Amino acid sequence: MFLALPRTGAIQVPQTREEFVRAVTDGARGAKVETFVVDRSLDDVYATLEARSTPCLDKKIERTAYVGYVEHSSSDYNPSLKRAGADRAEFALQVVHNPRAIGEKTGPGGLYIFAADLKRVGASQTEVTLYRPTIGFKDITKVFKEWTETGADQCPSLK
Repeated sequence: MFLALPRTGAIQVPQTREEFVRAVTDGARGAKVETFVVDRSLDDVYATLEARSTPCLDKKIERTAYVGYVEHSSSDYNPSLKRAGADRAEFALQVVHNPRAIGEKTGPGGLYIFAADLKRVGASQTEVTLYRPTIGFKDITKVFKEWTETGADQCPSLK
C-alpha cells in the first residue's frame, strides 16, 4: 500500500517506522500526513493509547472464503507505542498478512500501515501528526483520533 518507487522503478517496502514516515512525508501514493492539536496533555494521550492499543489493535483476524475452493487467510496486527523523550512519543501499527502479498519482504512486525508522532506543545495540549492511508483503514484513523482527542474507549473495526 505505502510504497516508495526508487529511480529503478522497483517496489520498495519501508522496513522501519522511520522509512515509513519518510515515505509518507515525501508523498507516497495512497498516504498523507495530517497534523492537529488536542486539548489533552501528552501524558493523558499516552496513557489512553497505552490502555487501548493492545486490547484493540494487537489482534489476529482470520478469514475463510469460498472462491472456487476454500481459502484461509489472516491479518496479524501489531501496534507499538514508545516514549521518544520527555516531550515526545511515537506510535506505529503494522500488519502481517498470511498468505503474504506479492512484493518485497516486510521488516520485523509486518507492513507499516499507520504511524503517529505525539509532541507536547503546552501543559494541556498535544500535537498529533498522523502518517496514514487515504484508502482503507478509515475506522482505525477515526478511532485513533477519538482516543487522542477525548480518551474514548471504543475499538476500531479490523479487517
